[in-house]
Amino acid sequence: MIVEDIYSYLASDSALRTALSADERDCKIYPNYAAITSRVPYLVYRSSNPGGSYDEVLSEEGVTFVITGEDYAQTAAISKVLSALLDLNCGGIPSQGHNIYYAKKIGGSDYMDELGRHCRAVNFIFKFK
Repeated sequence: MIVEDIYSYLASDSALRTALSADERDCKIYPNYAAITSRVPYLVYRSSNPGGSYDEVLSEEGVTFVITGEDYAQTAAISKVLSALLDLNCGGIPSQGHNIYYAKKIGGSDYMDELGRHCRAVNFIFKFK
């Protein structure tokens, strides 16, 4: 699973931390779901195929990031930072146990949650060995 590496990469980025209003105790990046006490904005990530699937050469893993914010402008701004960090064609994401060769944004959607907050789901595909 490369999501641990992706989490470490995102949590260490100062631009993303600033966009999420993160502090030392809470980086506001959560796996699978945010705690009920989490304050917006925050980022939730989940893998659609943990561990990746295999093609002829590289493993492939899909990861969805859901940005939750007060309004459209806030989630759009965080989405731009996230895309700049992850939409790569040749490496750039440090990893402990894998070589991440490729990351590409493949889609997403905007919606309102049950509390009236704006959410943006952004889907990425990662290729690694």
